[in-house]
Amino acid sequence: MKKNRFYFLSFIFLLLLNSCSVSKITYDKSVDFTSYKTFAFYKKGIDALKMSPTKKKIVLKAISQALQQKGFVKSSRPDFVVNVFTDIHKRIDVYPDYYSPFYRRYYMEKSKEGYVYVDIVDMHQKKIIWSGRRYVNYQRNDMRAINKAIFKLLEKFPPKK
Repeated sequence: MKKNRFYFLSFIFLLLLNSCSVSKITYDKSVDFTSYKTFAFYKKGIDALKMSPTKKKIVLKAISQALQQKGFVKSSRPDFVVNVFTDIHKRIDVYPDYYSPFYRRYYMEKSKEGYVYVDIVDMHQKKIIWSGRRYVNYQRNDMRAINKAIFKLLEKFPPKK
């Protein structure tokens, strides 16, 4: 009986651990990713990205570098286009710092968190062939956290069969 309880609790723990995963990637398993050689960015998607122009350039540069390291070439006649968008919002955590019989002090920590999404669209079929998202938590508008998330996300592109 104790053995069954242990297995059940272990299974629940693994399910919870898996549900809190940092990255989520989906792709079309019927697509041959070896045929793709060139890429470009989806202009309307980049224009809609809710970031300053400087930060947009940093994000686009990170994506370009990650793809070029994998052998893809940026082109005006691409095999696929890359769309990127973010869902980042402010987060405030409040922690008790000091207790006294007469008053309480709290410690507040501000940060930003959310997801970076990258979609890859086949230009010939006009459909999404690869999609990924990665959780980001960063403070003081540190763009290195977003760049790291993009590199980690694109490590898994193209998928291996």
